[in-house]
Amino acid sequence: MIEYLDRIGFMKPKTQFIHGVWLNPREIEILARTGVTIQHNPSSNLKLGSGIAPVRALLDAGVNVSMGTDGCGSIDGTDMQNVLYTGALLQKLRGDHTTWVGATEAFHAATMGGAIALGREKDLGAVAPGRIADLTGYRLDSIPFTPLNNAVNQLVYSACRNEVDFVMVDGDVIEQGGRLTRIDEAAIIAEIHEAHARIEPMLSASEADVEEMIGPYERIYRRCQCMDIAPDTFPARFPE
Repeated sequence: MIEYLDRIGFMKPKTQFIHGVWLNPREIEILARTGVTIQHNPSSNLKLGSGIAPVRALLDAGVNVSMGTDGCGSIDGTDMQNVLYTGALLQKLRGDHTTWVGATEAFHAATMGGAIALGREKDLGAVAPGRIADLTGYRLDSIPFTPLNNAVNQLVYSACRNEVDFVMVDGDVIEQGGRLTRIDEAAIIAEIHEAHARIEPMLSASEADVEEMIGPYERIYRRCQCMDIAPDTFPARFPE
């Protein structure tokens, strides 16, 4: 698929491929050459059983990697802190310790990687003069700190949403101490309930339609299992 999309001129910077789990070296070279971003969704990949993306091979080839949760149709939560944590741990199932992806790479993917994917690497993704002040501050004083446990490691491996001190968007603090400061939370929740009441019949109808598609989808899945993939594809799942 990637080779075909390259031939028709689809691959270019600001193009994002979601997941990028089953890839071979030829495809990774195309991704690097054309500036395409792979959005890594480790939590969704685990839930769906898709496998483990070859993040080390992508990074070594110069492919930009960002982080995401995937959509609500395939994952039940959109917790980016959990994605950051999982992304730094999951890659340790591939290769030895000299090639593992850890906290530093995961943090870069979740910050600068996302900024590059959006074409806003000069505005977002880092704390620096002239950049937009979109910041999240954490209270990490309760976490033991040693020379081997630096701030990035603490943030990736130990921080949680309960330790968020403030959230700032474009320089304005919109959340402080767990409370929204610039948004009428009650009004938004009421609006959500009203909207849900209107669309609930459509949601129920959609669920019924999906139930009818389970059989055909299962047949497609079984047929795909019998199709060969390129032998140099990075294995994304453990062999049975």
